[in-house]
Amino acid sequence: MDKRYELNLEVKNSIAKALFLLLETKSLESITIIELVHKAGVARASFYRNFKTKEDVISYYLISLLNNYKQKYAADLAHIARYENVLRTFYYVYQYQQEFQLLFNIKLGQMLLDAMNTYIIESTDLKQEKQLYKYPFYSYAGALYNVIYYWITTGCKETPEQITQAYFSSLHL
Repeated sequence: MDKRYELNLEVKNSIAKALFLLLETKSLESITIIELVHKAGVARASFYRNFKTKEDVISYYLISLLNNYKQKYAADLAHIARYENVLRTFYYVYQYQQEFQLLFNIKLGQMLLDAMNTYIIESTDLKQEKQLYKYPFYSYAGALYNVIYYWITTGCKETPEQITQAYFSSLHL
């Protein structure tokens, strides 16, 4: 891999990590770019070379999480809503519950849903499909997002297995 690309990826990841660390104690609005780059240990120009806003950093981080998920688990998108896939998803989300909680606290959970929708549409190559064919995939992402939201905001008291069982039970309401 290109050294410059690797270094730039490291800079972007440092900025994202620093932003989530700062969000533990401050609101998004009160975090300055100077404070963010100082915490990340990068130059201010590095921020502006890669991002326009702090929200762009969050979006980048969410897309990175989903891309890491995609690399770790081969997408079985023909059977996306299978029990094993959903369980694996909840285990993955559980690893990042603190970051997701921060996102929900600052009222930017919609960014997670947007990232999930993008991930599903791009992973399934649905861009060329007719509109009607896309609805089940958006439905799946929305249902999954809402379960994740409720699970995270109530403190992840249930195990990923329990949440997966609850998710599938809800499909039969």
